[in-house]
Amino acid sequence: MMIEIGRNVRYFRQYKDEVEFSKDNGFVFVQIWYDKNGIGLQKDSEPRLKAIKDTDYKSIIHAVLDINEFEKHIPILKTMMCELKHKDIIIHPICQSEDINEFTIYKLSRKVGYALDEFSSIGVKLYLENNSKIDPIFTTTKEIQIMFEENKELEFLLDVAHIDDYNHLKEMINIKMPKILHIADRHFDVIHEHLPLGCGEIDYELVLDILKGFSGKLILEIDQSDEDIIRSKQLIEKIINKN
Repeated sequence: MMIEIGRNVRYFRQYKDEVEFSKDNGFVFVQIWYDKNGIGLQKDSEPRLKAIKDTDYKSIIHAVLDINEFEKHIPILKTMMCELKHKDIIIHPICQSEDINEFTIYKLSRKVGYALDEFSSIGVKLYLENNSKIDPIFTTTKEIQIMFEENKELEFLLDVAHIDDYNHLKEMINIKMPKILHIADRHFDVIHEHLPLGCGEIDYELVLDILKGFSGKLILEIDQSDEDIIRSKQLIEKIINKN
């Protein structure tokens, strides 16, 4: 397996400190939160883009966008990709501005198609993240099938902590093999949870066995202590090295 391990930066710490922690502990890159309020680095003073560029450390933007925010934020993100010289971007779609029904996935697919065209025009690859039932859009196997049938060049980011069960995981990867994984632990009777590895019920040995042949980026989405993050990285590396 050729796997690069990264992690999400914690919004409540300075970016440069998160980068130093990541470097010291062998992470290859960091993931940076973006939403309607901009880059989620609350401890850094403006301009936040400068803080990212000044560290000269590999990063990827994770943009949480409501279905009705694409037209406003895709042009902003497109400019940001050029300034940061990024070649990949993650969109985590949500739908809180309107009710979700059986047709909503088709509307989201059109919005994603627009984003895909915009990013493709500057050589940026778009990854779309599956949701848990707490944000029930781009969640079910049927919705995932529709999205990738309508957007052939779209890449898949699979958040393992968002799966319903292991059968759901198998069904999703039969539609599209992910190129990026978000990993954290969770109890299956809790709708949405991101715990350090080993603190929930997800069997990552089984997950990587189901994802046999996975090659790409793996991002720890854990906001707890330094020790929790280090232990989680050690645990997943141990499992990767077994396979």
